[in-house]
Amino acid sequence: MELVYSIDFNISSKRNDFVVDEKICCSLSCKNIVAFSRARKSDNEEGDKLDVCFEVCVVDLDKPWQEYEVTTYTSPVTYMRWDPAGTTLLVVNAAGRFSLWKMKNYLLNVWEEAGTVDLDKEDVLVLAWLHSGSQALFNPESRDSLYNEKFTRTKMSPSVTQFGKKPVEGWIAVTSTGMIHVGLMPDQTSSLITSKVCLGQTNTHVAQADIAFMPDGQILIATSDGQLSSSVHCFTASLPDIGTQEARLTKLSFLSRESSEVLLACWGTSTFSCIEVWHLMEQSIPLHKMFQNASVTEYAYKTKHWMHKSSCTHNSGLTGIARPKLPISRSFNMESTNFLSYFACTYLDGTIKIIHRQSYQVIYKASLDQLISFKTLLTPELSSGEPPEKRSRLSVPHLVSSVQTNTGCGLVGLGEGRLYLFRMFNSREGSLQMLPAFVVLLLEYTMFVGLDVWDVLLAVRQGMIEGIVDKLSSNFQKQTGAFQDLLHQRLLRLKMALYSCLGSGNQRAADCRALITLHSISAVIKSCLRPKTVIAQDKSPAEKLTNLCSINPEMELDLISKSLDPDDFVLDAFKKSGSKPNSEIVLQSLQPFIQWVTDFVLHLLAAVSMYPNYPAYPGASLIKDPQVLTMIRELLIIIRIWGKYNHACLPVFMTTVSIDPLPYLFRLVTKAWVTTRDQATIEADQTFLDECCSIPSKMLLPNYKKTYGEEMNCYLAFSQPFPINYQFGVEPDFLFNPRYSHRMFPFDLCLHAEQKYDCVRQTQLGVCPKEPLRECVRCCSLSLRRKPSATKSPLLRAWELRFVKSCLCGGHWKLQQLPPQLTW
Repeated sequence: MELVYSIDFNISSKRNDFVVDEKICCSLSCKNIVAFSRARKSDNEEGDKLDVCFEVCVVDLDKPWQEYEVTTYTSPVTYMRWDPAGTTLLVVNAAGRFSLWKMKNYLLNVWEEAGTVDLDKEDVLVLAWLHSGSQALFNPESRDSLYNEKFTRTKMSPSVTQFGKKPVEGWIAVTSTGMIHVGLMPDQTSSLITSKVCLGQTNTHVAQADIAFMPDGQILIATSDGQLSSSVHCFTASLPDIGTQEARLTKLSFLSRESSEVLLACWGTSTFSCIEVWHLMEQSIPLHKMFQNASVTEYAYKTKHWMHKSSCTHNSGLTGIARPKLPISRSFNMESTNFLSYFACTYLDGTIKIIHRQSYQVIYKASLDQLISFKTLLTPELSSGEPPEKRSRLSVPHLVSSVQTNTGCGLVGLGEGRLYLFRMFNSREGSLQMLPAFVVLLLEYTMFVGLDVWDVLLAVRQGMIEGIVDKLSSNFQKQTGAFQDLLHQRLLRLKMALYSCLGSGNQRAADCRALITLHSISAVIKSCLRPKTVIAQDKSPAEKLTNLCSINPEMELDLISKSLDPDDFVLDAFKKSGSKPNSEIVLQSLQPFIQWVTDFVLHLLAAVSMYPNYPAYPGASLIKDPQVLTMIRELLIIIRIWGKYNHACLPVFMTTVSIDPLPYLFRLVTKAWVTTRDQATIEADQTFLDECCSIPSKMLLPNYKKTYGEEMNCYLAFSQPFPINYQFGVEPDFLFNPRYSHRMFPFDLCLHAEQKYDCVRQTQLGVCPKEPLRECVRCCSLSLRRKPSATKSPLLRAWELRFVKSCLCGGHWKLQQLPPQLTW
């Protein structure tokens, strides 16, 4: 276990300000966005020192110094939970108010309240989102199988369904008075539906509770009044469609939300704690002879009962349990495959225990004081001038709240004023190891399910990256064609993230970024191809074109275009018939994407002379990939055919000589394709190199950022020595290191301007755009914050909706903040 970074999340205050005692809580979304609460002094400077407010903030694990405020309350925040999609945050404060906060237009720094419910100052003990019924199991035993065999769908019924068995979003909460509160959101536009009911016949005092979901859709609730002499009560709920040192029970926790058969009961004092593991077992009770029937062979009645399995004690009070989120098959034997799954326990004395998920043995034990090197993290206020007894109390750090990442590779913890992230596997200490085969399996799981990959990178060492990428690629080639088409974009994002972790991998990460855009545009352009007649035995026009470009070495663009049927490539809406006013607009709307393709080809070819001298130059891996060159040939053929029907869709070139750019580029791309297909090196063809070197003198090259993206400073933390000490609002120094700067394009080969570029619509925005912009919180790419218009063509509307929730790299959007003197 190793500290990755820490960051002080307390607002700077005067030394004599009062310390506010509050319950710190946090929650981690499936997109690795941390939401946490904190107390700060009110903005009213003339008010009382005790006049404080409680705010909820979110940060991305990749750039934790950039905090975004969600809301503020006058009473402390007691609970918060992300929804399964990671776009909605449910917050509960001490006044009993449930507030539903959603990202407005999927922007991480713009939030809107979607609904509130007041429970009259009820104390919420546990809060959980209702289960949607969708769950893919992670099975390490099937790591050599196909994706649909590796990650099987489990049979889970949704907690609540509506007409057509469609799951209903909502939450369930248990309060200290024994009340169950349920909130449902049947539709995005309708209001909340709320209901509450008592667990028993009358209201009773409940001190600890937890919730788990059963496969049949029922909800299992465990409660206790905190007394050791009292029993632990378990209830099944089904929602219709539509100051002393006396030992107390301090926490009830199911092992995971989907593991209703394992319950952790924790009891103790501030100086002692015990965690008991109880299993829900099925037991057969034989019937009395009086009730036996001769026609029935089995005379047994099956019932369920709780059985004690294990206990774990510690000489300090328990502060929290970080449960595993990765759903694993109940029949899976971890001991036989050496795959480690765990739950973490944190204590008041700063101890962190890592306990095996199945054997319940302590496999790792660490002290927070040793992990964080606390002396170097003390603030100046605590370094001197404090009484000895106060310094000794503050010098023993401990985690107040902790949560595992989605795959368990990281542990997020909140201490007294600091946020911590710990690497659990393959750390510097080497205590917890994960084999590369399981790292690959976790990466494939995140790709298959759609989770964010950031936390899995914590388990990746620098020397493992090349082998992991090769294994990912070989496994991907074994999948069916449908799965490859579905998951190809996610695979490229995985590779881009892995290469970004390498200090020397910026070039290959930029190549993956360019490939993401190329494949996306290729899919849109090829989707316009429609056969005139549909016969089951015939191939589609796109398949015919791919087969032709894969075998035909013809270098003349017009000659190879004549071998194709133009009617398969040109729809009636593309032709200049004059009868339809929008006939030309359909093709013209695709011009920015066509322009990007030709600019990409220019960048690829013009830099060929750089590849022998600078192997880490962007495009070095793409010019040697026959599949990429085949795709470029296909697109150039389609562009040539479309241009004969509508010149408005053709790309614009700035040339210094009389030349037809499209055939010229097609001939050079074909030369490179023939060379790589024959497994030769392009550097051996001196004629080809000379022609590529002359491109900048014949055509003006646009800005390389159009092809390879903005300043790719995401995932750079993984190439730094741990631990890293961040500060809110202060960018770390390694972002300004020339080693990670993407100024690797020669200024004499391209036109460099300070113009902003829309990475979604592939258009120039100018130096000072007049419309609001959204910015990716990871790769810093920009795009107009313009909603997809219904008046646009269905093709463009579908394209823009594809990137409404996230950037091309998979990161969240945020609304770009303007300087004070600029307003929209």
